[in-house]
Amino acid sequence: MKIEGIANYVDSNGKRHSIEGIGSLPGGTELQSLNASGSLSFDNLDCKEFKIEGECQGKSINAKNISVSGTFDVHTVKTEKDLKIEGTLDSENVIAEEIIMESRDGLIGEIKCNKIKIFHGEIHDIGGSILSGIFGKKFQYQGNSRVRIEKIDADTVNLQNCEVTEIKCTDAIIGSNCAIKKLIVSGKYKVAENSTVGEVIQD
Repeated sequence: MKIEGIANYVDSNGKRHSIEGIGSLPGGTELQSLNASGSLSFDNLDCKEFKIEGECQGKSINAKNISVSGTFDVHTVKTEKDLKIEGTLDSENVIAEEIIMESRDGLIGEIKCNKIKIFHGEIHDIGGSILSGIFGKKFQYQGNSRVRIEKIDADTVNLQNCEVTEIKCTDAIIGSNCAIKKLIVSGKYKVAENSTVGEVIQD
């Protein structure tokens, strides 16, 4: 694991450590917690509590809770409880109890969870003005920008600004600026006027 920035972590024995600047940890290191700001990369990471502000790349992470503000590019993401994202998530497989994501961008393969909510937060300018982002960076948001997802398997689904191939759920709220190809629902569902659902299957 490589870190560029500031990181505070607790190892498996409960000992606290800190890194400022550029640092690294051996692969396969198990941590109780990791709180980092800057850039982080790893192959496989086991960490009970994980929090990062900045950029993160990795093959797989297994944690109890994950909180991200920035860019999170990890192939396989597994959490026992909550996954909270403010920024961009790129992943092939995501498993969590609850997912809360504030974003207008990202590419995700398959999501399995109990509850999922994806929304655009305080970004109200649909015209695409340049907005201030994390660490003072500038991002150009277009009105039709969406989080692209292949498949969602969940109990409760609440989405905005998403393009999804298939959703299988109990209840669904398809909010603004969504394009859903197939919705398989066993309970109630609602679709915003400016969103489209190609096919609805009542399971």
